[in-house]
Amino acid sequence: MLEKLVDASLRYKFLVLIIFGVVAFLGWRAVVTVPIDAFPDVTPAQVNIYTESPGLAAEDVEQLLTFPIESGMAGLPKVQEIRSVSLFGLSYVAVYFDDDMDIYFARRLVMERLQEVADRIPDGYGTPEMGPNSSGLGQVFWYTLERADEQLNAAITDMDLRTLHDWTVRLILRTAPGVDDVMSWGGQERQFQVILKPLSLLKYDLTFTDVMEVIQANNRQVGGQYVNLGAEQYLVRGLGLVADEQDIGAMVVKVDDGTPVYLRDIATIEQGGALRFGAVTRDGKEVVLGMALSRMGENAAKVVEAVKDKVAIVESALPDGVVLRPVYDRTDLVDKAVGTAVTALVEGSILVAIVLFLFLGEVRSAIVVIAALPLAMLIAFIFMNEAGLSANLMSLAGLAVGIGMMVDGAVVMVENAFRIMAERRESGEPVDRTAAVLAAAREVANPIAFAILIIIVVFLPLFALQGLEGKLFKPMAFNISFAMAGSLVLTLTLIPVLAALILKPKEERDTWLVRIIKTGYLPLLSWSLAHKKTVVTGAVALLVASLALFPLLGKEFMPQLQEGSIMWRVTSIPSASLDQSIKISKDIENALSTFPEVETTVAMIGRAEKGETADVNYMEIYTELKPESEWSGDRDIEALAEAMREELE
Repeated sequence: MLEKLVDASLRYKFLVLIIFGVVAFLGWRAVVTVPIDAFPDVTPAQVNIYTESPGLAAEDVEQLLTFPIESGMAGLPKVQEIRSVSLFGLSYVAVYFDDDMDIYFARRLVMERLQEVADRIPDGYGTPEMGPNSSGLGQVFWYTLERADEQLNAAITDMDLRTLHDWTVRLILRTAPGVDDVMSWGGQERQFQVILKPLSLLKYDLTFTDVMEVIQANNRQVGGQYVNLGAEQYLVRGLGLVADEQDIGAMVVKVDDGTPVYLRDIATIEQGGALRFGAVTRDGKEVVLGMALSRMGENAAKVVEAVKDKVAIVESALPDGVVLRPVYDRTDLVDKAVGTAVTALVEGSILVAIVLFLFLGEVRSAIVVIAALPLAMLIAFIFMNEAGLSANLMSLAGLAVGIGMMVDGAVVMVENAFRIMAERRESGEPVDRTAAVLAAAREVANPIAFAILIIIVVFLPLFALQGLEGKLFKPMAFNISFAMAGSLVLTLTLIPVLAALILKPKEERDTWLVRIIKTGYLPLLSWSLAHKKTVVTGAVALLVASLALFPLLGKEFMPQLQEGSIMWRVTSIPSASLDQSIKISKDIENALSTFPEVETTVAMIGRAEKGETADVNYMEIYTELKPESEWSGDRDIEALAEAMREELE
């Protein structure tokens, strides 16, 4: 069968060239369209459910909110486990599904169950909502909204910043393609607060319930159908939405002997910040942090580009004195990780080309063999795109590992064809290059196919991995298999065609490098054959020694990667207040700012709405460093981190 494939390729050379020209085009198209990320997304298929209930203790949250929701999710198809966290004022439930579960179908099932669960939750204790459809790698762009100058723009309050972010910045950025949500963190959420006067309530014989009912009833818009006046029809509207404190104060609470009692008579109405469970500081001052979350399965690099395009619109909409400053850009990590892999691919390809030329000693043969390398990679990208794999550090590492193996079959095929041409030329026979290549293929086609299939079989155990390990290492195994399968097809189709078109019959002789190597190798080979027992014993001893050294090697699940930043985690005593945590974060930021290598520092305290599940005694501090080329000292990042730790302690 393999011989027939080679024979058909040599008969229709022009057709084979056209086919692989199309393959090269499709491969390049896959290269520019395949999703790009730093790492494989190992996040399981999960749906998060958040329920806000301000003021409710953790024990009551567990009993009234978490337990009904968690029990209501039981029985859904393909559910692996259900986890929950109950905090002061927040219930968090995570439903984990099997990896083959479609995330949108899973969210639909959860939404249907939430409609049933809503009846089990007492009125006024919160409404369960699903979290963003994002993964653990979904935070692709961080930024802060802050005052341009703390002194000149002191009139802009934290409440103004939060309102501006929620109702302007966030709404614009959510329109970026691929963005599922934009999270707000820090600042103060604006509220109209009615502060009742107890003595006035007693004076007018009113209760808290009376006042609450009046406020709810007087903040409504109602429709009154329409009326016909002459030949025209007019719509009737009841305008009752309040706009400011004066509208709220003008509500009539009670009529006492024909005299109206207004809300402003029994209460003080003012704007104030809502109770908050988190804050964000940057370089010693409070700011509002926004996080753009990419939708699951989206191309992280393209999502960040789309967000940056929207940022330009946001900046034009911001008032004077307010600026938007980026904090974290996912493309920096993506570019570094993918750049490392691409550099390895390029360097490996160049080394392979040099080695081929040195050992083959013939430019035409080297050109034919090297042609298999980029085409095999392009074929791998085509399969990656079809399989839904992203171009990341692990998947591209598969190509880097397989660079040398991709040309093995082509080397054997070309070398054998060159040998047959040289032998026929030496014997004085007319050399038909097509016939010589076909004869060479008949001799080595089966061994080449078996050798490449064996290489693919070696990676079969990686395909059997499940869970986190499978998501991390399967992309590498898939990519190597795709590339090796592509190299096999190339070896049996395109390589024979190129060999028949490009190779020329010449005298077969060793290159200067091979001659030098043989001068040392042949005597060693003769000695090894004469001392078989010694060689075998030495090989076994080396094997045993290597196995004995294996336990001494360091082991880690993932290699340490350096993004050019440091993340600190600070935990205070459980009873620490938010104001105390803010003070601590400012002290830490001021201490870190004394290091000349530091670009900026951002502290994220507690939690955001429908975001983290942490209390106000916990904070994460992100320290962005300047490029190492701008560092004045000679210490590396490890030494810098140790110096910072000593300063903080």
